[in-house]
Amino acid sequence: MVKKMSCGLSLTLLLLCLWSTICLAAGKVVDEDFSCKGVMLGDSESVLQAKWGEPLYDKIVIKQGVKVKTYVYKDRSEASIAVRTGEVVDFTVDMEKYTARDNVRKGATKFWLEKVYGKTNKQFIEGEYYLIYTRENHPHQKLLLKVDGDDGHLLNLQISSLPIDEAERAAMAEAGDPILLEHDRDDDNGFAGIDMSNMPQDKEVHLEGWGR
Repeated sequence: MVKKMSCGLSLTLLLLCLWSTICLAAGKVVDEDFSCKGVMLGDSESVLQAKWGEPLYDKIVIKQGVKVKTYVYKDRSEASIAVRTGEVVDFTVDMEKYTARDNVRKGATKFWLEKVYGKTNKQFIEGEYYLIYTRENHPHQKLLLKVDGDDGHLLNLQISSLPIDEAERAAMAEAGDPILLEHDRDDDNGFAGIDMSNMPQDKEVHLEGWGR
């Protein structure tokens, strides 16, 4: 009887250790979350071309106040290269087709997003709710998850190192971020003419909880 109890206790302790390991491993962003289809933010244009192949077309635009060359692909995904540095600075994807790490896709629940990426406050930006995660040691590399304001399920996903507002742009400029060292902006009009269609904007930003 004592032997059986000892075995049972050992098994219980083992299961608790395994569960603790799983819990510790869950709920945290990793480097992979700041990449898209094998290409990482900060990779060179040549790496993008090698991994993604030929685009349908490309265009030069001002995006979030930075001059970029945006490649548009057959699957409707886009990758933008900073003209100044030649580095990948932004990915946008078609959420009807795209699947991120651990089966994160359009419609993923609040529970699953927390399980994969960890908990963070929602930010209410321009009438939409976002979860914004940053890469460790790379404060301007962001995973932006647009979520439903009611139940928190995933609506859209974007991976970017472009500034999302003037405050971040000022911080990047102060740090000497090279993507900002070219006359990419209209000095009189700030963010005038910027393509804001895919990124959140900075007016009336409020930090919100999960509404539990």
